[in-house]
Amino acid sequence: MGEWAEIFKFAAKVGSLEGYLYEREKLDSLSDWVNNIENMYKHLPHNVKEDIKAEYGTVLARSLKNGERVLGDEIESRLNKMLSELRQQ
Repeated sequence: MGEWAEIFKFAAKVGSLEGYLYEREKLDSLSDWVNNIENMYKHLPHNVKEDIKAEYGTVLARSLKNGERVLGDEIESRLNKMLSELRQQ
C-alpha cells in the first residue's frame, strides 16, 4: 500500500459522511459530483494515482454495486468507464 492510500481512504470516508449529512436547499446533481471526481482524479500527480489506484477502484466498484437502483444509465455508464480506465492503467 502506498503512502497516499490511507489518506485517500480517510478522505473518501469523511467526504461520504459530509455529503450524506450536509444540509442543502438545492441538491447538486449526481452528474456534477461525478464530474468533480473525474476532474480531480485527472489532475492528481502520477505517483498519487498509483498509490490510491486499488482503493479508488474499490470505491468506484462499491458505488456501482450499492447504487444499482438509483444511479441511472448515464451515471452508471460513466462510473463503469472510469473503473475500466483505471484497470487499464
